[in-house]
Amino acid sequence: MSLVPGWRIARGSGWEIQLLLGLLLILIAVPVWHRLDLALAELFHDSTANDWLMPKEGGLAHAVLYTGARRLLGIGGGIAALLLAWSGWRRGWSENHSRIALAILVLALTTLTANLLKQVTGVSCPAQDMLLGGNRFGVTIWDRLYALAPFEPNLRCWPAGHAAGGFGLFGLTLLAGASGWVAPLPRWLFYAPGMATGWTMGFYQMARGQHFLTHTLASMLIGLLIATCACRLYESQREKSLSAAKAEAAS
Repeated sequence: MSLVPGWRIARGSGWEIQLLLGLLLILIAVPVWHRLDLALAELFHDSTANDWLMPKEGGLAHAVLYTGARRLLGIGGGIAALLLAWSGWRRGWSENHSRIALAILVLALTTLTANLLKQVTGVSCPAQDMLLGGNRFGVTIWDRLYALAPFEPNLRCWPAGHAAGGFGLFGLTLLAGASGWVAPLPRWLFYAPGMATGWTMGFYQMARGQHFLTHTLASMLIGLLIATCACRLYESQREKSLSAAKAEAAS
């Protein structure tokens, strides 16, 4: 199962995982990206009033794009898991059930991974940076990687944890090729919910001064990486099951 629509690759080659890991490493290890971060952050920041395009708290946008989106993903994932368990019990576990279970797992793991990384990386938010009206020198992921800044547990802005919830919807790519009404859908369509939700939530956080662009890019790559690993795991187990069934039929 390839995550890249329309690209045919050798089964089990794993090139997508290597590519995503390489892109994530480049994003982490190359300091020059911070210039782009600062340039884009300035578009959302009013230096004269020292204010951001979107307020940090309150308002309809915060209720919908922050609190509402987070609760919707969490509650939706929980309801999906309960319905899956009920369906599996009533109708018997099928291949489609396995696909959906992995999709829900991708949603949970993407959010969990991003939020765990936020606790241990010690990276500051744009609004904390003196260059953008904050009260301290900014700490980037590159500063932490090259030990140029000490770890401060109160700095928790890399990667973008909020947007990671949206990118967790990349797990829907596991439904590509499933039986039923989703069978004729083009593969690229399964990326749309994750891309749309993740970047909508990500840009909202950037407009509040809570994340840089590279923070959101990192969450996107993490979501794609986890979804790719899940697809590889499913493909591997499916091939083993098919091989075992063929061997049993031949005996």
